[in-house]
Amino acid sequence: MGKKGEQEKQKAYVFIRDPEFGWRPAILEETRGDTAIVSVPDYKDEQSMMCGANTSKKGEQGQVSLKDYPANVLPLQNVDHNGNIQEFPDMVKLPYLHEAGILYNLKRRHILGKPYTRTGDIVIAVNPFQWFNELYTENKRVYYSNKLVWEATEKDPRDGLEPHVYEVSSLAYKGLAFRSQDQSILVSGESGAGKTETVKIAMNHMASVQMGPRKIDLLHGDSAATHLDPVVQRVVESNPLLEAFGNASTRRNDNSSRFGKYLQLQFDNRNKNGMASVTNSNCKLAGSKCEVYLLEKNRVTVHDEKERTFHMFYQIIAAPDSVKGGFWGPMAGTNRNSFKYVGASATKDVEGKTDSEHFDHTVKTLALVGVTGDKLTTLMRAICVVLQSGNLTFGAKGGDKDKSEITSSKVADGLADLMGVTADDLTLGFTERTMKTKTETYKVPLSEEFAKDACDAFAKEVYGKIFLWVVKEINAATCAEDNYKNGNNMEFGIVGMLDIFGFESFVRNRFEQLCINYANEKLQQKFTEDVFRSVQLEYEAEGIALAEIQYDDNTDVLDLIEGRTGLLAMLNEECIRPKGNDFDFVQKALQQNTKSPCLITNKTDRMSFGIHHYAGKVMYDAEGFVSSNQDTLPTDLEDLMHKSSNEIVSKKVDEPEAAAKDSGGRRGPPKRQKSNIVAETVWGKYKTQLASLMSNLRKTQSRYIRCIKPNMKKKPILMEHVPTIEQLRCAGVVAAVTLARSAFPNRLDNNGVRFRYGSMWDKNAYPSAKTMGMDAGKGAACDADAILSCALKPKEYVDKNGNLKKAFVVGKTKTFFRAGAMEYLESNRSTGLDSQATTIQKYARGYVVRQQLKDLVRGNSDKLRAAKEEAEREAAERKAKFDAEKRERDQARKSQGKQYEEQMAEIRRRMEEADEEKRQKLQEIADRKAKAEEEIAILREQTSEEAKKSLLEPKKLAAQQKKKIEENTKLIEFLKKENKKVRKDHEKIKAKYDVVKENNDKLIEANETTGNDFDDLNETTGRVHSKNEDLTATLEKAKKDNKKLKEKCMAKQEDYMAQAETRLEYQKTMARILNMIQDKSKEQQLVEDTVVIALECEAEAKAIMAALEAETAEGM
Repeated sequence: MGKKGEQEKQKAYVFIRDPEFGWRPAILEETRGDTAIVSVPDYKDEQSMMCGANTSKKGEQGQVSLKDYPANVLPLQNVDHNGNIQEFPDMVKLPYLHEAGILYNLKRRHILGKPYTRTGDIVIAVNPFQWFNELYTENKRVYYSNKLVWEATEKDPRDGLEPHVYEVSSLAYKGLAFRSQDQSILVSGESGAGKTETVKIAMNHMASVQMGPRKIDLLHGDSAATHLDPVVQRVVESNPLLEAFGNASTRRNDNSSRFGKYLQLQFDNRNKNGMASVTNSNCKLAGSKCEVYLLEKNRVTVHDEKERTFHMFYQIIAAPDSVKGGFWGPMAGTNRNSFKYVGASATKDVEGKTDSEHFDHTVKTLALVGVTGDKLTTLMRAICVVLQSGNLTFGAKGGDKDKSEITSSKVADGLADLMGVTADDLTLGFTERTMKTKTETYKVPLSEEFAKDACDAFAKEVYGKIFLWVVKEINAATCAEDNYKNGNNMEFGIVGMLDIFGFESFVRNRFEQLCINYANEKLQQKFTEDVFRSVQLEYEAEGIALAEIQYDDNTDVLDLIEGRTGLLAMLNEECIRPKGNDFDFVQKALQQNTKSPCLITNKTDRMSFGIHHYAGKVMYDAEGFVSSNQDTLPTDLEDLMHKSSNEIVSKKVDEPEAAAKDSGGRRGPPKRQKSNIVAETVWGKYKTQLASLMSNLRKTQSRYIRCIKPNMKKKPILMEHVPTIEQLRCAGVVAAVTLARSAFPNRLDNNGVRFRYGSMWDKNAYPSAKTMGMDAGKGAACDADAILSCALKPKEYVDKNGNLKKAFVVGKTKTFFRAGAMEYLESNRSTGLDSQATTIQKYARGYVVRQQLKDLVRGNSDKLRAAKEEAEREAAERKAKFDAEKRERDQARKSQGKQYEEQMAEIRRRMEEADEEKRQKLQEIADRKAKAEEEIAILREQTSEEAKKSLLEPKKLAAQQKKKIEENTKLIEFLKKENKKVRKDHEKIKAKYDVVKENNDKLIEANETTGNDFDDLNETTGRVHSKNEDLTATLEKAKKDNKKLKEKCMAKQEDYMAQAETRLEYQKTMARILNMIQDKSKEQQLVEDTVVIALECEAEAKAIMAALEAETAEGM
């Protein structure tokens, strides 16, 4: 990088530390000694932060101290030469593999809906907080099984496959089936990261892959899944049963496992037809055994108000009254609030099902493992014992605080009935303690507080027995030894699945956190060993010396915890010692381990201590350590449980490791009877279990799945940087990367080196050793060595032994870079481009000059000819364009003329119809006229013939005749008028026809003159319409803003009115106080002070009212 103080101009995409966002993308502008000048882009929010160019607005420049970064260099972003982010399914292939690179690669895949990412043999599962159906279909399971297990290939079968949990389960099965090596899958992560769901997915796939090679059924999809064997079905269904009794809703997760479990899937790995092959494997799932660790029994008696106790309590309470009343009568009609250990809860369902639905499923699953009838009743009554115990209340006996008695006699009678003991035995068990010495036995009464503690300890012990009993029943129903043909005479292959609590660090860390973190330290030790082994294989494959690897393990931490004078020994000693306490434990632990670099002393709190774990520093509060480690039940309560008629409560359920020890052949000598005070500690049991677990794991090939919870809000797509980074550290992913790249943080394939850094190669000074007979791989390695020897010459140094050390090592397929080497190459890569740019310019300028010389020799004839041809071509194009436009216009005119003709034809047709109608009316009128004339003539004849008669007839007849004649005359006049109207209408229609014809001629003429401007008018109209729409939108927005402003003004006015009214009330109150003081007080000074305060209050109220009136007037 140059000497200190030297300035280097460079530009690269890098990461910088950020206290709020962990790592933030930036652009390195230049370096000045130990200071880097960076441009930090401006992002909308944390979610929008992404690597590469064009992902944000341009930000401000700042200075960064390089001393805060490894090797004094800023970590580079994984972008291509155009500055675009590169996303890698396998992060081993990241050119720059570091914490920031891992974070942003995971974030990119998380946003794209890809929850799984690979880091070598580790699969990182980021909880998407949504279900992707396409990732977990039966066809997908078969696809991964076929690709990774049943298809023969010489390459890594994972190449080209997206990372998935299925790849872990497939490779574990393959390792067992074809190499006869026991396997283990270690799943870890914090609560809510998806550990339990991941184990389910892996188990279901294991049940699928053991069926052998199958074809993908695109037609039926998941319906094509083969029916499971009953034993396999019991193995798969047993997991939800453990969830019911061992899981609970927490602040972080509605279905959080509150225990650790190691599930051993047992396989019949006998190959009956000879050697195993891709078409011949008889490795079939035969059964399973489950071991459990460190159940959180404290949750039985107390839990956070926003959390729940174990699911099973809520399930039995939610059962129908007829069902739960059948187990124990008083349970009918109860709810959550009926039991103090349970209480109200805001959680209504878990994973989309109600507690009642879960209860039905739990009962069905219990039946699947043989828990039915009396067994089921015994189990449910044992659960009722725990619930009923929480309702017991205690008080001082006879007013003596040193003695106690049960004050809830009805609850005690119900509990006694449940257990099958007498009420007196129950009372004595909870309120007295039997003490034994060498010579005598005596009873000590318990105070109210100690009696309640004993009751809680009893409830926790009973539930612990219930949980272990359920595990025992599951193992009895699923273990291959008892359920598989000839199982007692076989040795089974094992695929273990470890689902255990991840590393924990809270505001207040207690005994449980130390146990959990101790287990994680043990697992991290094995994880480090496995990662080192994978790095060793990679280095050997590339031909690189292993002496280059340097890393730190966690031996110091484990020595501090489990050494001869470690925390475990000191705590156990304090539990055995009479009157042992937490304070003495802390002081002894600090005194005995002063030289440990991992122990942290808290000088401000002598009841706490800290440990530098692999994942970070954790401070522990030692209050309650001794009592939590003892976890012993008084002999009185043990005797009470032995008297119970419920066999789950009365019988002692062996711990897993105890059962394992007792399963041997011979019995040892009789053991000495233990004291009722001294017993094996919780930590001692836990250490024994853990040692057995680690011993079993070291016999297997381990595979790792690290579950990550991307955000605390449980929202899809969102990733919060700081919590994710902390989880990556706790999961050991960062430690694995640090180990894998301790000597060579960056690597790049040899072809990539040749392409990316070839511009920095002086071929004359550093010739390549490549020969014609070499294959492509060896040739690329030789070129890479020559290129980097030239480019990284300034980075060479001599070590303390006098050996020349280069900044890189070239392997068979990849080149490995020491710290700072690739950053140096990236910052100086542009300098090598100058000579290449000069060469390009040389050839380009020579070409231009040669072309000019050709023009001088040949003259301008070619140019003139080309110009003429170009002009002719342009003229032809213009003519063709004009002809095409003319044809379009003619076609348009023809179309319009045709429309006018059709309109004229329609008008003619209507006029003809009108003429026809007019002729018909005229004919009708003429016919009516002729008829009328005939009638008149007839009347006249009749009149002349009957004239004589009429003289003789009365005057009345003459009047009738006269009236008839008058009516006929009126009819004739009306017909004449109608005839005139018809003629006038005819003339009007004829005039309209002439006008329409004239207008038609004018339209044809106008169309010919205005056709060319029609498109322009349409375009202008469109623009006007668009502007009108914009104005309308602006007006609507202004109306909305005005409405909001008006609402704010009204709200403000209401506030002012309320304040004014309050002030007026204050004024009235002050006036009343003043009157009362003036009437009753004899101290003149008090009266004067009160008057002053009253006047000030009145003045302030008037000022507020005046301001309000002025503001109201302005608003009006």
